[in-house]
Order: sequence, then C-alpha cells, then structure tokens
Amino acid sequence: MGEKKVSMRQIAKICGCSLATVSYALNHTGQGKISSATRLRIIDTAKQLNYPTTRTTRGKKNRAAILVTRLHGESVGRRLHLTDLAMQLEAQLLELGIPSVILRLGDLVEDWRKILAVSPSVIFVLDGGCRAVAHVNPPCVTPMIFVDCDNDDPLYYKILPDYPSLMGEAKTRLGREDLFLVAEPVRSGQLMTLLSQGFAPQDVFFHDGTQSLSAFLEAHQGRKGVVVGDLLGVEVCGQFPPEDLAVICSLDDPGLFPPQITLLPAPNADKAKAAAAVASDLLTLDYDPTQGNRILVKGNFPTNG
Repeated sequence: MGEKKVSMRQIAKICGCSLATVSYALNHTGQGKISSATRLRIIDTAKQLNYPTTRTTRGKKNRAAILVTRLHGESVGRRLHLTDLAMQLEAQLLELGIPSVILRLGDLVEDWRKILAVSPSVIFVLDGGCRAVAHVNPPCVTPMIFVDCDNDDPLYYKILPDYPSLMGEAKTRLGREDLFLVAEPVRSGQLMTLLSQGFAPQDVFFHDGTQSLSAFLEAHQGRKGVVVGDLLGVEVCGQFPPEDLAVICSLDDPGLFPPQITLLPAPNADKAKAAAAVASDLLTLDYDPTQGNRILVKGNFPTNG
C-alpha cells in the first residue's frame, strides 16, 4: 500500500491550532486572523510532513504589490534607482505569471489599507524598514520580501547586494584601504550601518541634502573613495578625479561614466531576479526553511567568476 497522505487536520493537531487556521496559512488567506509566526510554523510543519502543497496552489491566481518607499527630500538618483528596481521586478514576476502593481508610499502604516485593497499574494518592500510592519492593522500575514533593505527579523526575506564583497573589490581595484564613502540615504538603518562598516565616521557622506557634497569632496582631495548610486556617481565625477573613484552602480548603463572610473555593477536586474525567485518559492511553499533568509546578490566583477 502507498504511503498515507498527510492531511490539514494532522498539521492542525501538531501545531495546536484549528483546521481553519491551517487552511488560512497554506492558502495565504485569512488576512488578520493569524500572525506571521503562526503561518510560518504551520508551513514549516507541512513541509516536514511532506504535505502535497500543490493542492493548495494549483489554479491559485497570485498578484504582487511592489511598494516603493519615499523619503522627505529624496534625490532624483534614489527615485530613479528604486523606479528601475520596481520595473525590473515587475518584469521578472510577469515572466513567472505573477502580475503586479507598483505603489509609491511614504508611510506603511498609513497606507496599509490601500495596499490590501489590491489583494496581494506577496508584498515587496523596496528600501523600507521592517519595524512598521508590527503596527499595521489588520496584521500582516501576506508573505513579505524586503529588497535593498536589511533587518534581523527572521519572518522576512531580505535581498540586497553583497556590499562587503563590493567594498573589498573597491579597495583592491583602487589599491587603498583608507577609502571614503559617498552614498544615497537609505531608509533601512541596518543597511546604512552595513554600508558604512569599515569606514571612519568622518569619511562617510550620505547625500540627504543636509550637508554639502562639495565641501566633503574638497576635504578628501588626494584620497580615493567609493560612491553608491549611478546618478550620484555622475555628480561626484564632476567634482572629483574619476580615476580615484569606484562606483557601485545598479542601472547597467556604463555610458554614464568616464572611462577612467572603476565600475562595480550590482544590477537591479539581478536583485529583481533573486527576489522574484524567492516569491515563487514562497507562494508554492517550495523552499527550505533551514536555509538563511538573507540573500546577498554578488556583484558582477571578474573575481566572482
């Protein structure tokens, strides 16, 4: 005789919850009825028991919401970067048969009901903090993926460039350890810490409009540095010797820069592809819960092979 099929009722008994709660979790429904922690516990139990998840996902119409966060006084460079990232992600999802809607918002809590109005099966947050998620009403039970963000919350996947590797490559290419950093501001405080790791505080400049970029660059004449951001890199090149700069760029348009500059591509297309693949795995429950949920996308330079 063949192996007896696992039922939702068995999963409910193991998890100590109702049959309805298990159904909500495996079908990504029941908005506000269960917590993210309960949902993940049920999904992990189902996977450990080899529950045939295709029965919950076959024929299910999925839709993604891509949330592009705003910052007060944000630069054109940040806006262009996130718009391109959103469009790359939209294209990758469409290839997987998942239509999406792009929403620009300033406050996740205030705009939460507008987000739910599109009935998303998965939510992507571009450059946004995760703390606000705890305060949304009704509570979030939809799978959520943070892109160009970093946080320690084990409930969410994070997709971001491998900045430690990129910074190490910049030091190798420029032949110096004591580099300075110029970057667009980011909403994720943990990502800001990751970016500035290894730099002296006086050698870090976040281009948020509160300080003079020209004054910072003037104070660092004779030094070499890293710029994170395409349009910001173009601006810095106009005020600083390009041969003394490495730019971590995401738009995949090398024609923006003079030939003397060192380019370290971390394409939005690669992050979008990784994020879409994670979404597909989550929606079909085809993922390994023992694997890490912080995905560092390698930069496109030769040492990565």
